[in-house]
Amino acid sequence: MYIFCHQRGLREVWAYMWTAWYRPEKYKLWARSTQPERIGHWRTNMGLENFFRYLKHDTLRFLLHPRLDQVIFLVVTEVLPTFIAKMQIFDPAYRPGRAPELTPFQVAFKRNWKKLSERALGSHTYDTDVSRWTCNCGQQKYNPYILCKHLVQAVAPPPPHFFTEVVRRRVIPFYYHPSLTLKDGSELPEPDITRSVSNGDSIQLITPDLNAAAPAQRGSKRKRRAEPLLTTPPPIPSSVQPHADSDAMEEDTEMAETREWLNERLTKLKAGVAVLQRQLENPVPSPIWLKSMRRANIGKDLAEMAQDVRHFTETGRGERSTTWARKGDKDSGRYTRNTMGYID
Repeated sequence: MYIFCHQRGLREVWAYMWTAWYRPEKYKLWARSTQPERIGHWRTNMGLENFFRYLKHDTLRFLLHPRLDQVIFLVVTEVLPTFIAKMQIFDPAYRPGRAPELTPFQVAFKRNWKKLSERALGSHTYDTDVSRWTCNCGQQKYNPYILCKHLVQAVAPPPPHFFTEVVRRRVIPFYYHPSLTLKDGSELPEPDITRSVSNGDSIQLITPDLNAAAPAQRGSKRKRRAEPLLTTPPPIPSSVQPHADSDAMEEDTEMAETREWLNERLTKLKAGVAVLQRQLENPVPSPIWLKSMRRANIGKDLAEMAQDVRHFTETGRGERSTTWARKGDKDSGRYTRNTMGYID
């Protein structure tokens, strides 16, 4: 980047790149994005977008092209006090005697944790390592909180204070808390990790350095200690090592779960058909029950799927008039959904 700007005389561009990106304090943060074992706190600039949304739609909603001094006045007198009041809620000394308020991240994390803890586990076995908080099921990377149902259900239900103290780390293990135990009651071994704010640890969890200099008094200056540019990360388990056929493995995993779901649904459908068959063959059938099944139109979607597939394979000879359904045509949409990708 320096050579690019130097050859073209882009002094202002290099000044911006150095200030915002390439100086050591900034470089060691964004350069970690190339490392597979590190993750970022923010996936998008949603924090900044949320601030401007609040500023434009709440504070400046009745103003068109306001003057700069007016905007600054409104930010100082209306926007900042609102954010300060919100931050006071998360102060440990706020309303002593009451349970601490959960942050927006902790609320969403707790909701997602409970949702995954109620999902049914399939018969397929995955390499789930709770001590490193990794699982090769393929769904962990799609979860915004790096969770999956196998990791959540591999540990015992955590106590309530776990959700008030949980911190998502940027390096493996992504989560560790003394209250997390396995279902058999055994405690998890404490990982050998280097705690730091850049790794995503809370300030309270960082062990103070006894050899560090005494805190400087107000008004004095002291030189900041140099930190290593990049720490050596722990080794990545073989289950999460990048490999050439990762996409194929994820596809196989998803296909296995789909086959398992279809087999369960087919078993239930066969049981329902057996119930209908017994009622029809009953010498004294129940007219109330049979008429109720007819009014409910039981099995309509399955009968339409069989009819569409038969038309697609026999009458249509595996061809359709259009690739996608016509907008607003429910029959065309149903036919496309039932025949798209079907292999006879």
